[in-house]
Amino acid sequence: MPICQMKTNYKMDEQIRKAFLSKTADLLSEILEKPLPAVMVMLSNEHMYMNNSDDTVFFAEFRYIRDFKDEQEKSGFLKMFADRMLGHIQEYTGVDPYRIYMQFTEMDRQGAWKYTP
Repeated sequence: MPICQMKTNYKMDEQIRKAFLSKTADLLSEILEKPLPAVMVMLSNEHMYMNNSDDTVFFAEFRYIRDFKDEQEKSGFLKMFADRMLGHIQEYTGVDPYRIYMQFTEMDRQGAWKYTP
């Protein structure tokens, strides 16, 4: 199951929050080539402080399973993944890209939950 955990101090109204979470799940399903019902997304409001400022900051962790033929393919995939998620986060929050942190964790199949329709 692809999992995305996000934390921010950006205040979203409920309608925007739902749209953001829905679009995040759709993007992850597309990028990771997994069925939408297998994708989990979480978003929490946090008290966050960075570089002596409580300006908007955003943290996202993405856990996924994917096979790559070599390191070059993996590197290209991660760049595409990061670029698409960065654009998505900025579209909804307007946060400075230097205040967005993303972590990508590749999981092995044995340690991951398996989706079965």
